[in-house]
Amino acid sequence: MPAFAPTEPGAENTTVTPIPGDVCYFTFNADILQTPSHGYESDDGLTEPKPIIDLAVFYGRNNLLFNGDVGWVPGNVFATIEEGLDEMARACQDIWMGGARGETLTYSRA
Repeated sequence: MPAFAPTEPGAENTTVTPIPGDVCYFTFNADILQTPSHGYESDDGLTEPKPIIDLAVFYGRNNLLFNGDVGWVPGNVFATIEEGLDEMARACQDIWMGGARGETLTYSRA
């Protein structure tokens, strides 16, 4: 997804071992993920790749944020799901096992 602001927030409240209910914000520069080996390539070969923004919801245990190419990948924990996590975990498991079928995930403040 596109960046939320002109300047990234940087490391803040980071973790490499998120727990169930954590919602994390990640930003990756072009050197980490946006490479031809990950399916990113500009049409003209000259365009500078844009940062990759990732939001992740953790609904299970034993998560380690590690990328074999770059090592530990800390995420900024910016929210915690306090209600409905079990239902969300079941829905996520259904998507994992059955594939995405037009689902969308929307973040909003309660």
